[in-house]
Amino acid sequence: MSSHTVRRLFSSALLASVLLSAMPVSALAQTPEKETDSLTLYIAADPHYIAPTLTDHGSYFLQVVEKADGKYMSGCEELTDAFIEQVIREKPDALILPGDLSFNGARESHLALAGKLGRVRDAGIPVLVIPGNHDLNNRMAASFHGSSFTLVDSVGPEEFAEIYADFGYRDALSRDSGSLSYVAELSEDTWALMADVNTPSAPGSVTEDFLRWVREQLELARSQGKRVIAVSHQTLLAHTFLTAGIVIAGAERLLALYEEYGVLCNLSGHMHIQHIQHSESGLPDIAGGALITWPNQFGVLTLGQAAADYRTERVDTSSLPDFNAEAFRFLQETDRRQVAAELLSLGVEDAENALRDYMAGVNMTYIAGRGDTLDWETPLYAQWQTVPSLYAYYLRTVREDGENHTELSFSYSD
Repeated sequence: MSSHTVRRLFSSALLASVLLSAMPVSALAQTPEKETDSLTLYIAADPHYIAPTLTDHGSYFLQVVEKADGKYMSGCEELTDAFIEQVIREKPDALILPGDLSFNGARESHLALAGKLGRVRDAGIPVLVIPGNHDLNNRMAASFHGSSFTLVDSVGPEEFAEIYADFGYRDALSRDSGSLSYVAELSEDTWALMADVNTPSAPGSVTEDFLRWVREQLELARSQGKRVIAVSHQTLLAHTFLTAGIVIAGAERLLALYEEYGVLCNLSGHMHIQHIQHSESGLPDIAGGALITWPNQFGVLTLGQAAADYRTERVDTSSLPDFNAEAFRFLQETDRRQVAAELLSLGVEDAENALRDYMAGVNMTYIAGRGDTLDWETPLYAQWQTVPSLYAYYLRTVREDGENHTELSFSYSD
């Protein structure tokens, strides 16, 4: 089985994927007047936005998304708009997007998303972004019409920083010269270290210069009595048995710095699984599920003076009556189709598609962060353990995990 197959099987929304400018961002400079005992951050991982001008949702585009990991791209525009409206209405202290802002890195998608984020900024809510592995120099950037596609322009690091200048880059306290990493001020005593490890020269990896810059920023924060939260696209810690391409290469060195300087937590995404992991010393790495994938949820982190609370919330799609059901159906059908193909390739009989449906249900529950609610007493679990497939191993790892990853409380000392 190829590494591509394993990566697609695990990191997606399905088991098959789960296994194998009115106000400049100077709004950030104004935020520090807020007391940190009520600092609330919204975190939206992996929105994978595509500009509506780049697809007519025709046959070719449908083939692409149906073979992927359950991202509900047919509802991308409506979901993004609903989320933007919700953020503006609920007024968190900041909105953080930890990468994979775009579907395939198309410049047009970045420009369109920046326009939408501008509405959040204009409402007085700071927005902070970093790129993910989909966002820069993407050779697969394309438009999709009918039964074909056309390659379009992507963006490089400099253009990314220009497009998203008002969303962290222009008013950064410090920027790393070798990446799109920066430090932003969230309040008078809280900083966000936005760590970009998706540079063209060292994709997915830390570099010596980057680590040196991180140490300088953390040293400065300590000297000024600032608290720090960190943000990355790839995860800081291993959350599952699959680590290649998921965890930052060299993450152990970055973690050591974070632990040495008392970073409160790391916020990440990339896996498309809602999951929380802790380092041996207790530092939490909170990986958000993909906003674009059912159950279309985002994270809410509230930082108090000595403790923090995290929970997930679902995007309010009440103005889109059929959205939730359609997003659910799309993920379910994607899971079912890919699991059925695996069983067929193994020559496994699946009476009434019971094995297929059980696996799809487990996967959907797990990627939503609620593996603690699964039923392991069913004969279908035992039957899956006789199947010579990575799916059987996946089920065992989910069972061993068995936790609620949608909420967390943790303490720290100022």
